[in-house]
Amino acid sequence: MADGIADHIKRGVPVVGADVGVTIPVSKAQKVQDPGGAIAPYAGFEIPLGLDIAFTPIIQPQYAAFGCEGCTVYSITSLTAGARFSFYDENSEAYFGAQGGYYWTTQGPRKKDDGAGWNIQGGYDYEFWRGTGLGVFIAYHDSAIKLLPSSTSDSTQFIVTGIEVQHRFLPPPPAPPPPPVAAAPTPAPVEKKKIVLRGVNFDFDKSNIRPDAVPILDEAAKALKEYGNVTVSVDGYTDSIGTDAYNQALSLRRATSVRNYLEEHGVPGSRMTVRGFGETNPVASNETPEGRAQNRRVELIVNNQ
Repeated sequence: MADGIADHIKRGVPVVGADVGVTIPVSKAQKVQDPGGAIAPYAGFEIPLGLDIAFTPIIQPQYAAFGCEGCTVYSITSLTAGARFSFYDENSEAYFGAQGGYYWTTQGPRKKDDGAGWNIQGGYDYEFWRGTGLGVFIAYHDSAIKLLPSSTSDSTQFIVTGIEVQHRFLPPPPAPPPPPVAAAPTPAPVEKKKIVLRGVNFDFDKSNIRPDAVPILDEAAKALKEYGNVTVSVDGYTDSIGTDAYNQALSLRRATSVRNYLEEHGVPGSRMTVRGFGETNPVASNETPEGRAQNRRVELIVNNQ
């Protein structure tokens, strides 16, 4: 079971059960009684009190049979009412309770003897199935009945102990939530095509096109001429050496050099916007010569496709 008993009981539930066991006379009753058997159905309404505790008003009839040496079997029937207090731990329940009511002889070697009586009881149940549990119980009874003329006691005390079956009329378990409705896939956002000219780097404090950048720029010019309807931003950057103002101007000169090269190789200047960002947006650490060399660069950003 996924849930414990307390998880089932939210607003109170009807409870029924039955105790079946042996009767054991105690005190002076042992002189005239032998052990026998008993059955005691019961019904109640279980009310949660919070903190895994419940209170159950209960009513319970019981038939308890005894024997005696040299006489016929006799029995005591009772009808009692009272309450139980239950304590839960997952699927386990421990309880104790007390009841009072009326006891009368229903079979015996003398006239019937009736009277009030009471009992205290306790037990343990384990819920093996949802709502249904099995367990053990013990109850002590004291009834104002004098069963035999030879008895020196005006009451009869006995213990009943054995097994118990109990069922709670639980509400049906909640229906599982409906499967989530698959949402229509969100169209992937249209991203601007970004051409990072990682091979187009510049020497320290220089803006001229190096020989190793020529093949990269030739390939870029070929692609831009093939897609003649796009415009691009030519963005220049520097490393962190130098002042902000100087680096801003240097990055703009580098971007202008790339724009001029592409224009000379067939890309209209009207399709290109030159921007300088100085030492912002580094792609590598400026703490090493290698990282600074990567940051001295120009990128092409496609604005439309």
